[in-house]
Amino acid sequence: MHLGKDRLRGEGKKLKPIWYGPFKIIHKIRDNACQLELPAYMEMYSVVNVEKLKLFEPSMLDYEPNGTLPTVEDLVTEQEVILAEDTIVERKTITTRRGVRESFRIGRKGQRPSGAKWFSREAGQAQFPHLQF
Repeated sequence: MHLGKDRLRGEGKKLKPIWYGPFKIIHKIRDNACQLELPAYMEMYSVVNVEKLKLFEPSMLDYEPNGTLPTVEDLVTEQEVILAEDTIVERKTITTRRGVRESFRIGRKGQRPSGAKWFSREAGQAQFPHLQF
């Protein structure tokens, strides 16, 4: 249910959430009005315009078949294995008005690929002469 700022009370009303719910619809009064089952602390009339309502969609995690979240080991991908040697992880070619510019993301030995840094062809060849660009 959407509540406008004029319906909110108290300090910090600009910081309060505007969408509240989910609430159960008790019965439909007309095509444009429904009576909701509201908690007592809301202190407002329970009949609202249907334009102030939207369908509640539960979280996808609520539908997990076994009800457990994945472990940290399940989330680690093969890319996050520590590198055994200096490696070019990614290549990127950018075309600009001044011409074509190549960039290389290079991971150092003993680091994870997510810690790799971008180098131009010249800087990469200077720091990593053993890699083939």
